Amino acid sequence: MSSESDEPTQSAQSAESGETDVSRLRSRMSSLTPSRRAVLEQAMRERNLKPPASLADAPGGGDAGRAPAAPRRTRRDTSAMDFSLFFFSGDGSVQGPGKYELLLESARYADRHGFSGIWVPERHFVDFGGLYPNPSVLAAAIAVLTERVQIRAGSAVLPLHHPVRVAEEWAVVDNLSGGRAAISAASGWHPNDFILAPGGHESYARRKEDMFAAIEVVQRLWAGQTVELSRADGTTQPVRTLPRPLQPRLPMWISAQGSVETFTGAGRIGANVLTGLVAQRPADLREKIQAYREALRAAGHDPGRGRVTVMVHTFLGSDDAEVKEQVRGPLTGYLKTFLAQQDTFDSQFSKLDEAERDVMLAATFERYFDTLALLGTPGRCEALIEDLVDLGADEVACLVDFGLEPEVVLKGLDHLCELKDRYRARPRGGRE
Repeated sequence: MSSESDEPTQSAQSAESGETDVSRLRSRMSSLTPSRRAVLEQAMRERNLKPPASLADAPGGGDAGRAPAAPRRTRRDTSAMDFSLFFFSGDGSVQGPGKYELLLESARYADRHGFSGIWVPERHFVDFGGLYPNPSVLAAAIAVLTERVQIRAGSAVLPLHHPVRVAEEWAVVDNLSGGRAAISAASGWHPNDFILAPGGHESYARRKEDMFAAIEVVQRLWAGQTVELSRADGTTQPVRTLPRPLQPRLPMWISAQGSVETFTGAGRIGANVLTGLVAQRPADLREKIQAYREALRAAGHDPGRGRVTVMVHTFLGSDDAEVKEQVRGPLTGYLKTFLAQQDTFDSQFSKLDEAERDVMLAATFERYFDTLALLGTPGRCEALIEDLVDLGADEVACLVDFGLEPEVVLKGLDHLCELKDRYRARPRGGRE
């Protein structure tokens, strides 16, 4: 622990580092030709970004070292929100032992402190997220370490797997956990992943239809029904999976982001929704959640029982300015990797050179810190929770593994728990 006499020095060093970054970025902005600046501005408009105030052209316009602004909003007496922990970006290329200690220790923490769930993703063939190729394997490990927290795939990419394997593996997790298994089904997005699909690359174009078809088969198998499935010679065989799970129905989310049709598809089958703020505007998300609730109602489901979970990047501490400097490097690196993955899809980001990407990433970081992530003190983070309440969300899935050291992440969970406890009580009367 630092002594009080160290704090001014650390603060000064942080400010000096920030001023250096601002000067470098401002220099890069001023060196752009009009045509390259137009490309950058188009890329930023694509993601609803503005240049950070620290890059203003006016002399002395930098704001490095400035404390973050006061909270925009504070908790209302009627506001409530559930909290879960979310993992997504663990670096699979790291050598040596202890790769899963952060995940396992976080699971123990979530179990002890009343978090509603812990999410383990499915990721393939990239360092970014490469720790998580099979969520059911890690879910089984979590199952024997915990007693209460729900253990969820966030997500299971169903078109990459035969439905029988999904039903079998998660039935094992359900038994090991005493009936706490759940999955969010995803259709997949990267073509490279589809070398794993039973139908090969040909299934990529029909991946969303295959996902919904697989959900139906998984739920029938889960319920103990016998399902006719194709054999290698083209004939069919009746199949009933084992072991039998403890829950009568597998709790199901649908991973949905850009397409309102995925939200409404989730509503039609009575599933929950897992979404995020990474690639959509809050106003658009509000409209998609409304469409989801309407689809639930139209299909005869109770719209108040459907749950919307929103994933957000999360790290809380005791000082807003200190947290901002702690997360600046890791979160900027995370965002750079995330945006770079869009290069194969002809995004505007793929057209930028390194200098332009630096500017865009600086703007993206500022936007995330200000309005799209749980970063700062519990008091400051109430503002985003209030925004999510107004959007119609029921739960925030806190993505904690975006590059901070594991011991730092674990220490921050105490502050996150404080925020969670402020929103624990459900308002009377339920959802309107």
